[in-house]
Amino acid sequence: MSASPNGSRRLAATLLLSALLFSGCGNSYYRGPVTDHFDGAKFFNPWDPMPGRFVEFLKWRLGADRGPWPDSVPVTPALPPQRVDGDELRVTSVGHATLLLQTRGLNILTDPIWSQRASPFGFAGPSRVAQPGVRFEDLPPIDLVLVSHNHYDHLDLPTLKRLHEAFDPLVLTPLGNDAIIRKAVPGMRLQALDWRQRIDIAPGVRVSVEPMQHWSARGLLDRMEALWGAFVIDAPGGPVYFLADAGYAKALSDEVLAKYGRPRLSLLPLGAYEPRWFMAYNHMNPDEAVQTFLDLGGGHAVGTQYEVFAMADEGYDDPRRDLGAALQRHGVDPSRFLLPKPGEWFTLPAR
Repeated sequence: MSASPNGSRRLAATLLLSALLFSGCGNSYYRGPVTDHFDGAKFFNPWDPMPGRFVEFLKWRLGADRGPWPDSVPVTPALPPQRVDGDELRVTSVGHATLLLQTRGLNILTDPIWSQRASPFGFAGPSRVAQPGVRFEDLPPIDLVLVSHNHYDHLDLPTLKRLHEAFDPLVLTPLGNDAIIRKAVPGMRLQALDWRQRIDIAPGVRVSVEPMQHWSARGLLDRMEALWGAFVIDAPGGPVYFLADAGYAKALSDEVLAKYGRPRLSLLPLGAYEPRWFMAYNHMNPDEAVQTFLDLGGGHAVGTQYEVFAMADEGYDDPRRDLGAALQRHGVDPSRFLLPKPGEWFTLPAR
């Protein structure tokens, strides 16, 4: 008798958890002074500390009951231009949290992953059902890469190595993640930033790291050893806010709105949200993503983390359906909050 799909997933989860137990790096990512979000050994969210939930994590992973996902979906890859000059912003969906942002002659990637699996292994872990919306060989010259935190679906070392060899981009990342990248990709140009630090990238273009409600780990022995963060690309055409992977936190949206004004475009996560009893602290659902969009003053938004990797219990079709219902419930024009398929792209004028 063949194993059921959910039984196979539980077995794979058990093997992955067992392997990750021995893959932690210890307290070796970052050393620095105590701050309001670093106690000298671990980072934390000072406004609402994350509860210790390892037992609950095991309970969820070993009893997960995921909605249906296809084995694969068709993708028509885009062929982006080499550069986009001026203040126009071109956004191309690569998939998951990876987008290509082109403006002011800069080519920027967010949390790039071209690997087949979001995992430390080639034989276990979430496998993509949608191939990247831009073939790696069709990428324009990449100037800047934003890496928000060290989970495997956001910090993909094989992809970073390919980008380094092809383009030698600058990589910006919150504190501690640079140690992980530097060890795996010697010679990569890296700048690690704390929350609320910023760096000038080009004339008139500045990138800042802002707080987000999440956590970090590559294994079970390195929890909270590296920082997590959102990014603001502050450019003359208007700020772009990349909230990579986060639970709902209105106070953080209020801070961004007060500092930068309404974002020209907000990149907001809306996947990996079921079951709510376990996911709510770390992953907003589509309704909370729409509320975050409203908290930020509206403008335009694009969703991330859907229809590529099955990371949680919601089915493949659930995020798109739930977002549509949330937009209707909140009275938001659907053209203001887009869910592009991998390979789809759009442009925005200056704010």
